[in-house]
Amino acid sequence: MREKVSLDDLLYQSFHLFAEVISRESSFSKEKETSSAGTINERAGQVIDIYGDKVLRLAYSYVHNMSDAEDILQDTLIQYMKAAPAFESDEHEKAWILRVAANISKNKIKYNKYRETDELMEELVAAEKEDLSFVWDAVKELPEKYREVIHLFYAEGLSTADISKVLDRKEATVRSDLLRGREKLKTILKEAYDFE
Repeated sequence: MREKVSLDDLLYQSFHLFAEVISRESSFSKEKETSSAGTINERAGQVIDIYGDKVLRLAYSYVHNMSDAEDILQDTLIQYMKAAPAFESDEHEKAWILRVAANISKNKIKYNKYRETDELMEELVAAEKEDLSFVWDAVKELPEKYREVIHLFYAEGLSTADISKVLDRKEATVRSDLLRGREKLKTILKEAYDFE
């Protein structure tokens, strides 16, 4: 059984692995590498502090496996640092990072059969005042297109407009998927838990 690790420890472990990969892949000369390594490490640390938990939760909502979610977090950070895109706003940056994480997650599902574990959901639910694990278990049964909009709307607190940017869908489609996802969730909860 895997030892439980706090989210902060996980993020900082990911940061150190990420910083190591970036410094290995850097094509700068030794002088530039030395001066820019601090800048890269600082920016990577800022990105992890701001978006790390969101990326990790989003990745986990796709793969249901903490180890794969950690890999997706690292891959997302690597893509961010390699691309070094210019953003119009903080919301644009957040949407870009979450979209990259979602795409990497989908690729992970396609190329690796994933194992289903509930480590992250258990930690998130334990932090809540009520035990709502049965709701998240029901959410996991939804088709991916409904599961992802429900996760982004409720767990990440994104608006339908922001979700449409992250998933590259029309906002009307996101609202429709959210409505249909809720209806399917109600059906699942009624059948499994006698919920109304």
